[in-house]
Amino acid sequence: MINLDDQQTEAVHTDSKRALVLAGAGSGKTRVLIERIAYLIEECKVSPFEVMVFTFTRKAAGEIRERLIERIGSKAYHVTMGTMHALALSMINRFGDVIGLKSESVTVYSQFEEDFLLKDVAQDMGILKGKTWKVPKKDIDAMFARYYQQGQTPFVEDPLRDLFLAFNSRCRENNSMTYGGLLIGVQDLIPTLAKYLHVRHVLVDEVQDLDALQWAIVNGICFSFGASLYVVGDIDQSIYSFRGAVPEYLVEHQSEFDIYRLEANYRSMPEIVTAANNLIEHNQDRITKTMTATREEICASRVIVQRDCDSAFIVDLMKIGDCVAAEGIGPVAVLAHTHSLLQKVDRLMTEAEIPHNYIGKTTALTNSEPFRRFHAFLKLIVNPYDNFSLLLIKEIIGITREEYSSIRVKAAEEGKSHFDVWVSLTYGSGRDLLGFFLRDPGFDLSNTVDDLNSIFPEISPESVAFIKAWTDGHNGSISDYLSWLSTYDVQDEIKEEKEGITLLTCHAAKGLEWPVVIVFGCNQGILPSKQAIANGEIEAERRLAYVAWTRAQNQLILAVRPEVTQKGDRVYESPVSKFIVESGL
Repeated sequence: MINLDDQQTEAVHTDSKRALVLAGAGSGKTRVLIERIAYLIEECKVSPFEVMVFTFTRKAAGEIRERLIERIGSKAYHVTMGTMHALALSMINRFGDVIGLKSESVTVYSQFEEDFLLKDVAQDMGILKGKTWKVPKKDIDAMFARYYQQGQTPFVEDPLRDLFLAFNSRCRENNSMTYGGLLIGVQDLIPTLAKYLHVRHVLVDEVQDLDALQWAIVNGICFSFGASLYVVGDIDQSIYSFRGAVPEYLVEHQSEFDIYRLEANYRSMPEIVTAANNLIEHNQDRITKTMTATREEICASRVIVQRDCDSAFIVDLMKIGDCVAAEGIGPVAVLAHTHSLLQKVDRLMTEAEIPHNYIGKTTALTNSEPFRRFHAFLKLIVNPYDNFSLLLIKEIIGITREEYSSIRVKAAEEGKSHFDVWVSLTYGSGRDLLGFFLRDPGFDLSNTVDDLNSIFPEISPESVAFIKAWTDGHNGSISDYLSWLSTYDVQDEIKEEKEGITLLTCHAAKGLEWPVVIVFGCNQGILPSKQAIANGEIEAERRLAYVAWTRAQNQLILAVRPEVTQKGDRVYESPVSKFIVESGL
């Protein structure tokens, strides 16, 4: 067992059935989570098969798994661990027949695919004509957001209910689910899971970012299994309210938990910790907690406010000694509220031939149309019931509009999938393409991609490169890869060593740390954003700034863009962010 401080020891050894560990930034929460699992297995003699751990990102799950293996050995492999969406997909692939799906061949739609299918359904129903929606699209988006984040289905009298039902019916017909629908599916499966699985302890990392539906799933599992609940997080670092996260749940339900605080900060210099404490104390909707710095070095230059700092200035900082790397302080992260700020920095760095890694480019690729059309071929190998994937590639494989209409009619008459009807008719394609589709889902991924690229080299060369990069680090089948891709996250782009210069948003930086952090765009209207100011969402923006500040280990540079700019006859004012003032700087 590694050394723990007094607060960490108390949190690890608790016998509470519902424990909330409030873990401040840099307080060793991952260490505590790992030691808690080890304590249950080694000291309390709990079977690792009876432990379920939910993490917020796949990267976090990988780190915890790796460190747990080092801590307790091979028993760590038997702990059920992953993001809620990843574990949901795993359970659905095992027990999906209970909720009307064909197990082991379920495919998951990305946001691009979901939007494409929704438009197709809406066109069939006359709700969408050309690019004109007969009902406001924002109302449709809000309806699905309530469904995915709260589990709330439209009322019978809701005019959008028929669209909602038709869309979900198409997904079921295709033996597919949307990313958000995975959680709906696993919630429906909880009674079945309780019959076949034996979970005694549920642990949740980054609990402050759960939405209402995820809380319902966690509580439902604990109730159905009779399991204890151990949650770790920090309300001050809840930054996903725009996705439905409800940090106020912990405030409102705190009496239901035994609360343990981790307040020692082992990450950052004292000046950084002081600035972060000063900032977050302005929030009212929180459970009080104050970080205490454990590092003793004092240096006035550890927190710097850099004014009149535009994109070119950021690049110049990188040129002169790699910011501060020449002083031996180490790698640098440039954080910003939005990608629009980072894109220009990325372009200027590329032009200046400064090596860097811009996190977010690959994520954008995975949601592009060419990428998703390429992957539709792979999905049909795994799930031949996926009519939508055939729709995506029908022009590529030579199916005309008239032929596709005939396929749909014949499929409806014979109760078959569109793919099965196409195979029986072999429209416009030779046996080579049919042979490609009819291979086993467990077939080697690399060879499959080579075959597809040789048949259709023009579809998406970027997809080929993306998949080849995956095969370099994984030894998996077509099915394994598609399961991994279905829960792809922006943090999957981050290299383990994090050397050199990394550009990423404040949201993507959550849970990470660097020796030097530059927060770019510390102006009113940027951080906090104009929208947040107008909507009264300052506390959420302050939490985002707090997360950004606390990513820094040795030095924090708060870069303020020019406060007055002029374009033509118009003058724009963007004063220094109030968060800098609140930080006591």
